[in-house]
Amino acid sequence: MQGQAPTSGPRLWVVLGSIAVLSVVLGVFAYWRYVVSERHFARTVVEMDEQGKRLDVDGCIAAVLAWHKRCEANKSLCDQGVPRVMMHCLRGQDRKNDCSELDVSAATAQWVFNRCKDRGTPCANRKSCPCADAYRALDSFCRYDQEGISL
Repeated sequence: MQGQAPTSGPRLWVVLGSIAVLSVVLGVFAYWRYVVSERHFARTVVEMDEQGKRLDVDGCIAAVLAWHKRCEANKSLCDQGVPRVMMHCLRGQDRKNDCSELDVSAATAQWVFNRCKDRGTPCANRKSCPCADAYRALDSFCRYDQEGISL
């Protein structure tokens, strides 16, 4: 053993093996969360397509906010999904009358926060507010002649 330095700590194969096992476990968990999220959004889109046939615009906003509270996907996916889910509800029927009541010429977005406050769901954080996102989706839906929304 002359010329060899004493080693300390775990052996390399233990470290690499632990990293490999952890990677597999995290990969399986991430895939499982993806599948759960994908199924949840697929069900939600079908539900909102049906609800949109009978709900007015305020009903769609209420339904989307209720969905957001019980969303089964990751929080960031739920937050980003509000416009998409709102569009599915809105396109359930002709919203021409509702769109004519919106002032789509205004460049400022302050009105969405006022609407949220008026309906009792004020935005605590203006960067992440499902209510404001729902109203922005309505605005976009009307600007694009009820064809879709900009994401």
